Amino acid sequence: MAEEPENRMLFDLRGRRKRVIQVIYVMLAFIMAASLLVIGLPGGLNPFNSGSSVVSQDAADLSKERAVKLEQKIAAQPEAVGLRAELIRERILAGNSLVEVNDQQQVVGAEATEQYQIAAEEWEQYVKETGGKPDRGVAQLVAGTLFTLAQGSTVAQFEGNMRDAARAQSFVAEDGLREFETEDGPPPTGLFVTLATYEYYAQNFGAAEKARQKALKIAGDEANRKEVNRTLDQIEEDAKKVGKQIEQAKKQARKNKGQSVEQPFGNLGTQATTGTTGVQP
Repeated sequence: MAEEPENRMLFDLRGRRKRVIQVIYVMLAFIMAASLLVIGLPGGLNPFNSGSSVVSQDAADLSKERAVKLEQKIAAQPEAVGLRAELIRERILAGNSLVEVNDQQQVVGAEATEQYQIAAEEWEQYVKETGGKPDRGVAQLVAGTLFTLAQGSTVAQFEGNMRDAARAQSFVAEDGLREFETEDGPPPTGLFVTLATYEYYAQNFGAAEKARQKALKIAGDEANRKEVNRTLDQIEEDAKKVGKQIEQAKKQARKNKGQSVEQPFGNLGTQATTGTTGVQP
């Protein structure tokens, strides 16, 4: 690569290209994390097991207190859409504060999961209240939260969480595209790469391909398009492996007459498949 002048330009961060390059390389880092969390290490090995953890209980309690007050305000002012957006943020903040942080990994425990799930439920109501036009920042926050929930969920929950994460991310990506086309904003390449990622893991390969094509269309020159394809090719490969695990789990559940529906092979994203500790709600 170093011998090719046109490829060296991939690291040229001048002008409008700067934003494109940044989001693509952020996504490359995202892929490595997603691969470890969703697909996992061979044999379920966990080289990051340290035993130490950090949970900010005080911060979580403050966020939960604010959330309760916001719920009371919403009950009194159901037409105040902005309050529900604040509520979603507070529940997610509470969940983030309750995530256990070991040396080189994060563990989403039952308390954090509960806060994330409440936020996800409020999100559905919020989308209805906004007429399908949610705030972009809230949508992006929810999309990432649902992806986090999917990593430690059962098969059925994984499918639902990834589907909902993709839906939330679609609001973000399309809003970014409108800004790009009408206000000369930054190219939303990374937003569509993220959308394609979520769609792939949700096993919506047709929708993922549409998101990929949009990312390619606005990616700029050939070097950028090559990076987008390389990123999403790896994601697609991983997603197909996840799909096989899902089908195997469903097949096993049918053999057991539904007895393994909740935990058909452990949990997607738990030690059985990734070497990390997940949630078994």
